[in-house]
Amino acid sequence: MKQKDLLAQLEHTNDRLWSFDPDLNCTFTNTNMSEDFYHAFGIRLAPGVCVLQNVPEPLRTFWNERYQRALAGEKFGLVEHFEIEGVPEYVEVSFNPVIEDDMVTGVACSSKDISKTKRAEIQLKQSEANLYAQIENTSDSIWSVNRKYEMVTMNSVFQKEFSQAFRCDLKIKDRIISYLPRSLKTVWRGRYDRALSGERFEVVDKFEYDDKARYVEISYNPVQIEGKIVGVTCFTRDITALKTSELELKKAVDTRDKFFSIIAHDLRGPIANIHQLAQVLKLNESEMKKNNEALEMLANSAGSVHKLLENLLNWALSQQGIIELKQQTLNLGDLINEGIAPYRLSAELKNLTVDVDIEADLSVRADKPTATSIIANLFNNATKYTPEKGNIRISASAHGKAIAVKIEDNGVGMSADKVAAILAEQGVESTPGTQAEKGTGLGLTLCKEFVRLNNGKFALKSTEGNGSCFEFTLEKA
Repeated sequence: MKQKDLLAQLEHTNDRLWSFDPDLNCTFTNTNMSEDFYHAFGIRLAPGVCVLQNVPEPLRTFWNERYQRALAGEKFGLVEHFEIEGVPEYVEVSFNPVIEDDMVTGVACSSKDISKTKRAEIQLKQSEANLYAQIENTSDSIWSVNRKYEMVTMNSVFQKEFSQAFRCDLKIKDRIISYLPRSLKTVWRGRYDRALSGERFEVVDKFEYDDKARYVEISYNPVQIEGKIVGVTCFTRDITALKTSELELKKAVDTRDKFFSIIAHDLRGPIANIHQLAQVLKLNESEMKKNNEALEMLANSAGSVHKLLENLLNWALSQQGIIELKQQTLNLGDLINEGIAPYRLSAELKNLTVDVDIEADLSVRADKPTATSIIANLFNNATKYTPEKGNIRISASAHGKAIAVKIEDNGVGMSADKVAAILAEQGVESTPGTQAEKGTGLGLTLCKEFVRLNNGKFALKSTEGNGSCFEFTLEKA
């Protein structure tokens, strides 16, 4: 190739080209480099001019070190940043030693303008940094996987929660499926596959943390690049409060419907009995002595209806949150005697021994109507399920700032399943008493609710065939 053709090509490029000898004197430069040198340092670079001419510190030292590395025989490249008007902002510089007879006789340099690419790279990094800051500045879990189920991104929230749930240290590029228990591998893989097929969807998962249920809504979103699905991005939203409220509402509605159906059934019988017995008594007023049995049945039916309606009203008020509690100091012995008074006769008719063992000076802080209702319902329950000549014992003991009240009987007791169902408030149906006394199951529900409203705790121990022990606490006065 002729020299003039070569020079023409060197001038035709957009790159900056120059070379120098071991004394740092320029041996060649194209126009682009000569013009940039002029804009930067006020002198045009040309053969014979020192390549460090007019270059100020600290640039002079930096570039001298680079030139000396190349003159020592090292071939290398670097990216340089300039803030000089008229000169490219970012350039990629290569240093190539010129070797003749195994000796470095000079260095040929080229500089390529990469400003546009570099600025785009910086903007991308800034965008990534902003995105990372956003996904870290949230309480939700965010992560993504590729088609091999390998982790591509994840925020610290997801990493922490995944670690807590599955006892592992998940990292980027790890295959998330590998860390899941066998029972979940198929489920999670199936969800990722749905998203990888192009489907966008949401699911609700339940997790157990420290014996507490947590509900999260997870959205699965396909990631497309140039029309091809390359992965899945997932977002979670904690809906524990919403889900808990939803479940509590459903439970309350189910309980209400169940109670109303029981109440409707149980009211029909006693009211019909009252009506029929009243008719009998009306027709036989002159033979009152023969109607003692009818009178007793009438009294029992009326009492059942009264108690049922009283419990129903109290339960309805508690469900609406409109019971007004008035805390006051109450003598516990007087409170218990008042609570059990309406059912003393029932106990006497069954020849039950009722032992009230309460210290005379023991007092509590409680709302009297609800506290009385607790005692009345538990005592009525004990009389109902204790056979003739059985025993009921009511006692109390102080435990720090609380008074624990126990109502124990040696009645029919309950199975472990029924005890668990009562404590879990699963709407257990009432069973007939030892003399076929009827109930609705509403009394124990009210007791638990009223104990809670009085800031107390409710406990139940029972063995089938060996009686029951109901215990609740009230604040010590």
